[in-house]
Amino acid sequence: MESENIESKPSESPDTFSRKSSRRNSKNSNKIHPFKIESNDTKIENTPNLEAQKKVDEEEEDDEERANWTGKLDFFLSALSYSVGLGAVWRFPYLCYKSGGGAFLIPFFIFMILIGVPIMYLELSVGQFTSRGPILSWVMVPLFKGVGISMNIINNYVNIYYIMIIGYSLYYLLLSLNSTLPWEKCNPKWASINCVDDFSSENFTFTNCEDKNKFFKCDDGKCYVSQIIGGLNLTCNSPNKVSVGYWNPIYPSQDYWNNVILKKSATINETGTLVWQLVVALFLAWIVCFLCLFRGVKLSGKIVYFTALFPYLVLFILGIRGWTLDGAEIGLSYYIKPDLSKLTESTVWRDAAVQVFFTLSLSYGGLIALSSYNKYNHNILRDTLILSVSNFLTCILAGLVVFAYMGSLSKTTGLSMDKVVQSGQGLVYVVYPFAATTLSAAPVWAIMFFIMMLALGMGTMMASVETLTTSLEDFFPVLKKTQKIKAFTLGVVCLIYFLIGLILCSQAGTYWIELLDEYSANWAILLIALVECISVGWFYGVNNFRIDISTMIPKESTFMHKLNSILFVWFKICWMFLTPILLLGLTIFAWVDSGPIESSEYTFPNWTNIFGHFLSASSLTGIIGWMIYAYINTRYFTREPLRNLIKRDKAWRPAKDRNNKKVIEAYQRPHTHLRGNVAMLD
Repeated sequence: MESENIESKPSESPDTFSRKSSRRNSKNSNKIHPFKIESNDTKIENTPNLEAQKKVDEEEEDDEERANWTGKLDFFLSALSYSVGLGAVWRFPYLCYKSGGGAFLIPFFIFMILIGVPIMYLELSVGQFTSRGPILSWVMVPLFKGVGISMNIINNYVNIYYIMIIGYSLYYLLLSLNSTLPWEKCNPKWASINCVDDFSSENFTFTNCEDKNKFFKCDDGKCYVSQIIGGLNLTCNSPNKVSVGYWNPIYPSQDYWNNVILKKSATINETGTLVWQLVVALFLAWIVCFLCLFRGVKLSGKIVYFTALFPYLVLFILGIRGWTLDGAEIGLSYYIKPDLSKLTESTVWRDAAVQVFFTLSLSYGGLIALSSYNKYNHNILRDTLILSVSNFLTCILAGLVVFAYMGSLSKTTGLSMDKVVQSGQGLVYVVYPFAATTLSAAPVWAIMFFIMMLALGMGTMMASVETLTTSLEDFFPVLKKTQKIKAFTLGVVCLIYFLIGLILCSQAGTYWIELLDEYSANWAILLIALVECISVGWFYGVNNFRIDISTMIPKESTFMHKLNSILFVWFKICWMFLTPILLLGLTIFAWVDSGPIESSEYTFPNWTNIFGHFLSASSLTGIIGWMIYAYINTRYFTREPLRNLIKRDKAWRPAKDRNNKKVIEAYQRPHTHLRGNVAMLD
């Protein structure tokens, strides 16, 4: 075998080795390194492994079937579309709104630099180096192989409810195909008694109604003067009461959202019936997702040209219109000027950190899956930097657009910014739909907005589903034998997701979405990222990882070698110290401040908090379960030294032999990394 030839003939030329290596041309990530690392950063020793090589030869045919991106921009736009999803337009603005506007931007920017960029570079590098999805790519250290399993678990939780947001957008898009928008006026069939659609100064006045000695509030949203007539105090049922204005007006779009779209129940305990319109919307959303993916990355890589770029066009068009509206400056001021008192609340910092994960799609496995289809020498560092900046700026842009319309509503209604709308998931489905009714050609603006929402959501959803199917195909190679089998597997996955998601189509569905959104990517995703950093920084060895990454940079790219050398110092500090410490601290804060979810005026029951933490903890079963299995297997079955669990795994290697040869040669060079640095490849 070749590993024997390397050991017995150390003087054999690299060209001879290359000719022998090319005979195998296998791409399987389970192939074994022809060398082992006795410690994280020291001696390399070649060892033969006949059994492993036999397995490589048997699986050689399967690996030839793995696809690659066909266009130069396919990966970048896929990653951009995956990352810049509804999290930027739907989740980010409402987190800013409930966190005091611009105050949220401060921790968000800090965590983007200290956590977001380093972990994104780590995950993209792992996927490209191994050419495997998250389950089979995370094999550098045997003890931490369960990281990919946990990524898939948390990705599945998000997939269940994320597609429902796309379903809402699809439903609204169809409703917008009319000459007038159905939520433009308060309709007695669905409007509440405090619904207001005319905010002109002649017909509407807002008042806080705080002086209980002078005024009293009624359920119709109005404030009345306290009077004594005939020796009796006036009440809400009195016929002669005098109104001084509204204290709790409701937009028609808000009533339409709650009473028509959701048919929302009073509490999460009241499941009610399935809303058939939402069932149809959810089913159609999964059909669209299936059609975008059933031909693999060759088709999805082209669809992302639309899903990634079209939203920016719409955002700019909506922004130009919104920034010119009367009162837009009120919303922009609220968004930009921070309420620094909010920074004393740990929930603001935790939400900012989780939003970084949501915005960049970190630790869900999708980045690894997408980069696994890259060519080995793809410039992953460049894409990491551009993607990070693009995601951050997109969030800022989305906030500028949404808050401009909120400011216009504040000016129109007379409500202060903190009362202009109830924060929550429906913020985007309340603020913009109503704002559109105040514009000429309202249906056109609504159609543009909801097409943008569909594009944003589907771009993320495609990569999220592909993360699962890629992992399944890597783990069960028979599933990628033919295109029909791959399409059938995808269809089964979409069907299972649809059936599970039916609970979200019930009258209590929106509560479940808030519950899943709050806990599926809560402290658990922080711990998954923490384990990622620890496994690379403290067990596999940052210097080893640096050598691996250097082999993916073309030799002729001198600038990228220098840039990688400079930035890697920062990445090393983050992976080993800053990022793990921050993630651990944020996790502790999340536990300490844990409590029932509060949404608008509704507080979730205590059982939802228990269920939510159980849901978060279940995401870690992949990591913990694998560690237990690895210990038992090593201790009682293979009877190998337990220290092998924290050493470099032989399965960690590039899929193709010609790329693995680069890694072998890189480690065999007289590096200086034992003194703290690693010389880049020439």
